[in-house]
Amino acid sequence: MSKYQITLTPVDKFFFGGDMSFQVGSNENDEFNSQYKSYIIQSSLFPQQTSLLGMLRFLILKNAGETVFKEGKIVDKERAKKLIGSRSFMVNESNDFRTIKGLGHVRIRKTENGQVSDLEFAPLFKELNFEQSSIGAYNLHDMCIPSLTKDEYDAKKGLEVRLTDGKAPIKFEDDENKNCVFVKDRRVGINRDIKTGKVDDGALFKQISYRFNNGENISYSFVFDAEIEDSIPFDSYSGQIVSVGADNSQFVIGITRDVKENDAIRPYEKALWLLSPTFLTRSEAQTAKFAITRLMPFRFLKSEMDKVKSYNVLSRELVRSERYELYAPGSVFYFENEEQRQAFIKLIESKKEFRQIGYNEYK
Repeated sequence: MSKYQITLTPVDKFFFGGDMSFQVGSNENDEFNSQYKSYIIQSSLFPQQTSLLGMLRFLILKNAGETVFKEGKIVDKERAKKLIGSRSFMVNESNDFRTIKGLGHVRIRKTENGQVSDLEFAPLFKELNFEQSSIGAYNLHDMCIPSLTKDEYDAKKGLEVRLTDGKAPIKFEDDENKNCVFVKDRRVGINRDIKTGKVDDGALFKQISYRFNNGENISYSFVFDAEIEDSIPFDSYSGQIVSVGADNSQFVIGITRDVKENDAIRPYEKALWLLSPTFLTRSEAQTAKFAITRLMPFRFLKSEMDKVKSYNVLSRELVRSERYELYAPGSVFYFENEEQRQAFIKLIESKKEFRQIGYNEYK
């Protein structure tokens, strides 16, 4: 088995979907539309880990030869199962993706004047003053409320999510697109029937995609790690075009074998922060003394090779999972002592199926 570092450099703008999409067809009462329809759709900034897993599985099949995969269809299911496993990601179950042993969390690679650095999610808040804290009540229990002493905190706006190279925080985006990573790409219009040319009912839409804020001496790409069995000539796939996300968002994949851990970000005493979305139950999260966190939705498509013919995102053969809540990257959890922190780490690492695809990672 070998560890690879994988970069995804966008060919153009990109769109990473979520729960919502534009209306499908003209039936307002369609079950799919009633749950997922919206006229304003905004991309997520990062691809979902299950999308990266799906991309790797498709990449391996595509390069397995026409006796296994031809014209977008699986020809030899038994051989395909040995390469990528028989089904997609499942929660609370042991997942076997065969030659794909595990993924690391996605981050941003920044190249500036030839210097390369990786940007992680910065902690939502670094320093709290527990000595000047007050006592409050939550669910009829006394709790310690530390003082937020930093100037960057604005109660009206909340805490801004940023990236960091281990030295300074970096904004995702700003109004003037200066010194930030992402730039919005807005598209407003109407949908017309491809045959008749008539406007469909409910056809107005606004879609917000993203681009990287590349400049003359600076560029960005997504990067993550993966462990792949040596039976796959994985590094020979470098330079191919892959699709991740919606609207056929395309990327040039770069693959490098044998990578070292990124130690640029140092841990804080008696604290832990999340580098990726993390699955914990509410009761597990509440074992921390104090937390500054946000919740984010998590849904994914479930499929089994023996039951699915079409892997189109709108196919009725694909089963949409129930909605889960993940604690967002950048969330910070504080503890009274090292024993409490280590117990919390065990809870995070116990979610093995999430760790396998690059979630539940922390510093």
